[in-house]
Amino acid sequence: QVGRTLARAQAALAWPEGSPPSPPPPPSPFAPLSDADLRTYLGPGGRLLRPHDLRLHVYHGGVEPGLRKVVWRYLLNVFPAGLSGQERLAHLRRKAGEYAALKALLAARAAPAELALVGAAVRKDVVRTDRGHPYFGGPEDGHPHLAALQALLTTFALGHPRLSYCQGMSDVAAPLLAVLDDEAQAFLCFC
Repeated sequence: QVGRTLARAQAALAWPEGSPPSPPPPPSPFAPLSDADLRTYLGPGGRLLRPHDLRLHVYHGGVEPGLRKVVWRYLLNVFPAGLSGQERLAHLRRKAGEYAALKALLAARAAPAELALVGAAVRKDVVRTDRGHPYFGGPEDGHPHLAALQALLTTFALGHPRLSYCQGMSDVAAPLLAVLDDEAQAFLCFC
């Protein structure tokens, strides 16, 4: 009777004869990183004390969605080691200024043909960004988030001429921009 029941279940679920389904993956040894967990990795002044342990926790358990904006900057090495909370904020402000200057300089220095070519390549992917996501939804013309994604990727391509822009880079940059909601910070993380 058990054999017949198993045969029927296999047929219903289209399992090949004699190969039961693989067992479910073992539960994660860590729960998603929470704010309380993150604080255990920080020392006096908000300095990150155990970056390797933080990475392992995130690798095994993920990050609560509300913390991604903070944690991704650690994971993507935006901050030099040993900065306090105030020093991290100052670092972000300085880097935002550097990004604005770089963006203006590269756009001014690029030949019009190069700028048009890079802009067109980037634009093809930017307009294909998941428009079902609330951050990128709405009409295409004048959309501030699509414009920020276009600027971020164009700046990257002009600043890295040997690499330039490759199809799919927008798929990496779009979630960074959507979570961080800041063009300069998304650029730093993308780099």
